Amino acid sequence: MKNFKFFALMAAMTAMFALSACDDDYKLDAYFVTEFDEYEVGEIIYFDNYSRNAESCYWDFGDRYYTDLWEPEHYYTEPGTYTVWLTVYEDEEEDDFKKVIRIYPKRVDTSQDETIDE
Repeated sequence: MKNFKFFALMAAMTAMFALSACDDDYKLDAYFVTEFDEYEVGEIIYFDNYSRNAESCYWDFGDRYYTDLWEPEHYYTEPGTYTVWLTVYEDEEEDDFKKVIRIYPKRVDTSQDETIDE
């Protein structure tokens, strides 16, 4: 009888664990990536949205520009450190994710194009 109770308890715990793991599959989760964390002024940044279970989203690029596109592109006109926020929505729920992007001044090409006169 002890073995039956033990196995019944183990089966119940396994089922509860499996059900709680399934709940995570339906959890609203905001997440995005960029290729790099550092860019130059004017360089286009592609934001890949890997959010789960969201109906819509809202981006705040930290420079007074915003969009509701799912996977936007953006560039910065001034050097600085910017916090990009992604907020995703599903019914009455929302979830946020942020990432810091550093923007550096555009490098100046100092190489000289030498031409040879014949």
